[in-house]
Amino acid sequence: MGVRCLAVVWLVLVAMSAWSEERPLVLDEGLAQSLDGYVALLRDPGGKLSFDQVRADTGLFRLAAAGDLHQGYTPDVYWMRVDVESRSSQRLDRMLEFTYAYLDDIRLYRVNADGTVEQMRSGRTLTPADRVVAHRKPVFPLSFDAGERATLYLRVTTHASMTLNARLAPTIEFYEDSDQAYVWLALYFGMLVALGTYNFLLFLGTRHRTFLLYSLFVFSFGIAASSMNGLGPLLLWPGLVGEWGNRILPTGYTLAATLAVMFARSFLDMRRIAPRWDRVLSVMVICWWGATLATLVVPVQEALKIMSAMGVLTTVFLMASGVAGVRHRVPAAGIYLLAWLLLLVGTALLSVRNLGWIPSNFLTVYSLQIGSAIEMLLLSFGLAARFNELKRQKELVQRQLVLALQRQERELEHRVALRTSELEAAKAQLERRVVEDPLTGLYNRYGLMTHLEKALQRAQRRHEPLAVILIDLDGFKPVNDQYGHEAGDILLQAIARRLQQEARDSDCVARLGGDEFVVVTENIASEASVLEIGQRFREAITRPVTLASGDAVRVGASVGICTGRGGEQQGQDLIRRADEAMYRVKKANKNDVCLMP
Repeated sequence: MGVRCLAVVWLVLVAMSAWSEERPLVLDEGLAQSLDGYVALLRDPGGKLSFDQVRADTGLFRLAAAGDLHQGYTPDVYWMRVDVESRSSQRLDRMLEFTYAYLDDIRLYRVNADGTVEQMRSGRTLTPADRVVAHRKPVFPLSFDAGERATLYLRVTTHASMTLNARLAPTIEFYEDSDQAYVWLALYFGMLVALGTYNFLLFLGTRHRTFLLYSLFVFSFGIAASSMNGLGPLLLWPGLVGEWGNRILPTGYTLAATLAVMFARSFLDMRRIAPRWDRVLSVMVICWWGATLATLVVPVQEALKIMSAMGVLTTVFLMASGVAGVRHRVPAAGIYLLAWLLLLVGTALLSVRNLGWIPSNFLTVYSLQIGSAIEMLLLSFGLAARFNELKRQKELVQRQLVLALQRQERELEHRVALRTSELEAAKAQLERRVVEDPLTGLYNRYGLMTHLEKALQRAQRRHEPLAVILIDLDGFKPVNDQYGHEAGDILLQAIARRLQQEARDSDCVARLGGDEFVVVTENIASEASVLEIGQRFREAITRPVTLASGDAVRVGASVGICTGRGGEQQGQDLIRRADEAMYRVKKANKNDVCLMP
């Protein structure tokens, strides 16, 4: 009996495993979707497998479990496979975005249902101009027609942490999120530039070495951080790819760690208060300079491992130095200790995530930036407290520098606010373009369908009927042929204005395409009233229109109407029935109104 139960359980598990491997990612029409749980992975040591080999034997893949998308530092190539299916009635535009920006080379192969293959490429080894999308992260534009299903294969190589989290986001949402991320990154690096510049100016005014070390630490840290999050390769050194471009990150962070140790010795005055700690930190400085030089000659992946180890060790030793400073009652030592504690937390989260031990999310991906921002602010405050007496001695110079910094900060805030306003205006304009017909200013097909689905929901909720009125112009093509397309455009614009004038404020007027218009009117009284509305629209359309040439032209209108109350009805069904009613008019005498029962 026990053997039979085990067999049944084994068969169920096998069936569930087979089902999970074949389960496609069904696109949500309005939301971004993570690929976690839908990706199958294939490890390719040495990168010997070709796409044809991978495609021919899908049994090599296994469904990625929790944590499998974080492989840490590895020289192997990884293949990702995911099936994507659209069950929408319309085309869906998506952006495939990797969460981790520090990936070298990603090649995407899209296998369509008809067997055709599309290829795209992105990653740090390509200049921004050579990437399929010039973005700080690896990004691929994808479009899926109604009911389309495709299989995506991605070949990923990197010398950094193999972190493969990705998502499929609607194009508009992707660019909105991207704009928000750029604003936050601009604030972060703006803060680094302001802090570094401010303390460098303090060094010029006071000639005190501590200010210079802090300033160099901030700048080297900022350059390395810009390399990690992809802004540096995108904006600062777009043409620097390959060996030296990849070394900016490990060399920048190890240099920052070395400068941090030198800053700690100077800030805490270790030579005076703790000679033993000063000797330890002196040895660390020598070793750290050697490690920094080593990152320029060892393989890049080994340089990144040196960077990760140095990040944790530096923070631990500097925290211990801060404890010694607190014990000896060094001014601002408590602030110094708290600053490095926060950076330790951020560094540890990033290092552990790079090793694949914890998942990637906003906190773990940006932990280093968050921790470093707070740490540098606190260190700046600590510097202010530590050298308060020196500031009083040079009060006039300091006051001028502070006023200059305040002006810079206000200007930065003003620029950020102005840029944010511009981004919001651009976003609003983009949203209007998505739903607006550029010729007539009416709703386009997408805007019509969005409004119609909401109107059906209201009709169902209020138990009120609505009507869809589809209007096709009679005799438009002869006008277009005789007077030209510009005259046809003028005619369409005039008819659009008349429809808007005749429609109620709550009605939706849209151009379906060509010379077809649709009006959605809610809360109709009766079928007779709907027919009256349709006749009014037809009469408005048939009035003569004066062209730019002075010629007056006239067109007719075949009007089809259908009504609905929501429920199981879909917007596309109502438009189809209205279209059938319109074609009844076309087959009859044209220039008339027909209500579909």
